[in-house]
Amino acid sequence: MLGRRESFGTNAGEDLYTILVALGVGVVVGAIWTLLGLWKTWAFGIVLGLTVAVVTFILGSRRTAKKIEPVFEQIQRQIQQGNTKLALRTLEELLPLGKWQVLLTGQLHAQMGSLCFTMGDENQALVHLQKASPRVADGQLFLASVYYRRKNLDEAKKVLETAIRYNKKQMMLYNVYAWILNKEGDRDGAIEQLLRCLKVEAGNDATKDNLQRVQNGKKMNMKKFGMGWYSLQLEKLPASMRQGQAMAGRPGFRQKRGRR
Repeated sequence: MLGRRESFGTNAGEDLYTILVALGVGVVVGAIWTLLGLWKTWAFGIVLGLTVAVVTFILGSRRTAKKIEPVFEQIQRQIQQGNTKLALRTLEELLPLGKWQVLLTGQLHAQMGSLCFTMGDENQALVHLQKASPRVADGQLFLASVYYRRKNLDEAKKVLETAIRYNKKQMMLYNVYAWILNKEGDRDGAIEQLLRCLKVEAGNDATKDNLQRVQNGKKMNMKKFGMGWYSLQLEKLPASMRQGQAMAGRPGFRQKRGRR
């Protein structure tokens, strides 16, 4: 679940500098046009000022994005290599740019919180995930997991409801929500979430299977969501998958498989 770049989320004031600079440039240009008494004076000055503000905002955001892009690639490599502490420090170094890049801060907190969670620092994970963007589905799943395992069912449900509003096509959100409800004995609520999911993607096999299971009074099967599910620590990783991961992590294992 980590290392993927998600769409930027929302955090109050995180792109404040870019907006202020763009508005400032727009106001200055519009005022100069009006004061010089040029064509249609103040009426066109307002239009011109707004246009310049928008263009300045876009160009400023693109300039910052070009600086961020290689750093994100570096972070992904660090995560893939298992250097999660280094990746966390690199993400922290990007936080000041949240004032300049549109909706960056929410994404950074989501990634930082997710990393802290996988490193076992649940308290620090909660600090970041509470500031994370609701558009980053992975971060919201980790946040809901923390709340649920701390016996705060209401907050877990609230997080998942919000996350679904922003990520309607993320099938795992509905299924995790249903799993929690079913675990708490709310079978009807679980069925409602699974049906809600199928309205978005009627052919989703994992959801159809889970719906049938819940309707028959059985436990949901989340294995089809793979490590994305087990990383939430709501269910223990099966022994077969633990063995497979251990083998995959052994030096030379992948190379040997590739020669077969």
